[in-house]
Amino acid sequence: MLTGPRSAASDERSAGDSCSLMRQPYVADTTNMRPLTQPRPSEHVRVDMRVWLISIVILATVAAAPASASPPPDSLAPKGAAHNWLPKEGWVWMHWLPFDERELAAALGTTSAGIRAHLTDDRHTLATLAKRRHLSIKTLARHLTRRFDGRVPAKRLALLRWRTERMLTQGHLAQHVLFHTMHGPAVPAHAREIFGITREAFLAARQAGLSPNEIAARAGRAPMAAHHAVLALLVDEAARGVTSQSQSRAQSRRMLARQRGDLACWMASPLPGLDPNNPFGGADGGHGHGSAPHIPGCNGSVMTMQR
Repeated sequence: MLTGPRSAASDERSAGDSCSLMRQPYVADTTNMRPLTQPRPSEHVRVDMRVWLISIVILATVAAAPASASPPPDSLAPKGAAHNWLPKEGWVWMHWLPFDERELAAALGTTSAGIRAHLTDDRHTLATLAKRRHLSIKTLARHLTRRFDGRVPAKRLALLRWRTERMLTQGHLAQHVLFHTMHGPAVPAHAREIFGITREAFLAARQAGLSPNEIAARAGRAPMAAHHAVLALLVDEAARGVTSQSQSRAQSRRMLARQRGDLACWMASPLPGLDPNNPFGGADGGHGHGSAPHIPGCNGSVMTMQR
């Protein structure tokens, strides 16, 4: 397991969820089946005993089966965490990538679209792609963060490399930071300025099935005005990522462009019915790609939009 510098490890905090399925053993219907020869009474006893023993084995097997087929969370998640667990760290939720994603794609011999396809199933990690090119995680992390060498204090550089190692080895973390562009707490936290309602009222409206556009309209705000307010929030977050030495200016522009492209879809979309952390996702909480061509502004982009 990777271990990070003390200053980075102290930042780790947690959060978690689950469901189970009960199954009954299969029992064959033998009412219309007759043996070729009628068994003697003693054979009835032996047959009944075999059926009883088989039933016991079946029941024991079912009882020992796992209650849920949900995939495990990232390897660094705390014990008992849900599959979609994420650390409560600002850089994760503001999508501050500690390296340039174009350089990552080049190092892995693929493209941004290739990385996106690989992470469709977030049980896959970027470390798998690195291994195919015989790259160690630490070597790749040093390569990706080399632009910060000599530009940030040594302690900060160690933290950025630790974040990069986690991006490479944690599948759901990588999928979230790179492609869940509108998933974060910032909009609810600024709900009063954007929508004219409290954070709690905004979250309740989302849970009730309203899109941000509908919430704005019901609160007497023009949806386009709310759109521009959310965009201003994203622009501010991108700038703070640069000034805090959490991401490069080039990468902040790249992520902001992706968020701009996803924003209209997010504004028009309700929370998903099956997986509340993955719009248009599957019932298994797989956190894969999602698209909603039936919603204006949605063109098949990848987004997870809890808020």
